[in-house]
Amino acid sequence: MKVFVPQGVGIKLAGTGAYLPERVVTNAEVVALGAGLSEDEIVRLSGIARRHWAAPGEATSDLAVHAARAALAQAGQPASAVDRLIVATVSPDHLSPSTACFVQQQLGLSPIPAFDVAASCSGFLFALELGARAIATGDRCVLAVAADVRSRWLDPTDRATAALFGDGAGAAVLTSGPSGEGLLGIGLLVDGSGARSVYVPGGGSRDKGGSAFIAMAEGPQVYLAAVEGMVATAEQLLSALGQTFDDVDLVVPHQPNKRILDRLARVARLPPQKLFINVDRIGNVSGATCAIALDEAIRTGAARPGMRVLLVTAGAGYTAGAALLQL
Repeated sequence: MKVFVPQGVGIKLAGTGAYLPERVVTNAEVVALGAGLSEDEIVRLSGIARRHWAAPGEATSDLAVHAARAALAQAGQPASAVDRLIVATVSPDHLSPSTACFVQQQLGLSPIPAFDVAASCSGFLFALELGARAIATGDRCVLAVAADVRSRWLDPTDRATAALFGDGAGAAVLTSGPSGEGLLGIGLLVDGSGARSVYVPGGGSRDKGGSAFIAMAEGPQVYLAAVEGMVATAEQLLSALGQTFDDVDLVVPHQPNKRILDRLARVARLPPQKLFINVDRIGNVSGATCAIALDEAIRTGAARPGMRVLLVTAGAGYTAGAALLQL
């Protein structure tokens, strides 16, 4: 794992924001679409009761813009202050150009670097790490956004995935701040042996004409990899910072499903009050999930000033990341 620890400059989390589409999709609706599961089975297997799906006219960039505006407003920063825009997504508006181009235009940003990154369910932390490095090397204000519309790639009859995914976006504004506050450290890794664990076969240069639905191979292995990946990545980052889970006040993880989060808590020996969970209400929003959960934790007071908050993710690829924040 590659760990980045800011030196000589603090990376301040100046503001966060999130957006969920208006349409709320219940388990009854998922069952009616042909998921092959009952409402009770969906709750028992995933812990998910509902999720949000984008309207027919909504694209990933639209969701990203809503979240970005909320983050900028909380940070008290005008759009003109943004030096760099990073959009994490695996459901871009188009294969080309980047979704960041559309977000940059809708936000009315200056002609600045704006680009996409693709890291599946770890997307927000990959964007956050790039943003932190940019602040450390001279940028004054960076906007990191994670947004996904996974409902467009769902096979409604696939038992493994039909009930899991939702749509949404989360964002964070990074600025420089006092050393020793804000982002204390962030670590990322990829193990490409899991590149086909969860993937969309159609649309790429290798798979033209293939299925455009999300495919999940070896579900139990994906489950174990998610738990082990999040725990191992978190432990490596904390060790590099001279910390342990005991030093963390709140863990805000990617929200794949409730069973994975329950096992994460058991393996990491986390008491219930230390683990933030909202998957029951929003489902798995891929790379945006951790960003949305962090914003909710801050807005609801679950994450408060003075607390040390650990973000941790794992996703297809396999990708993984962890970040420690001093709020």
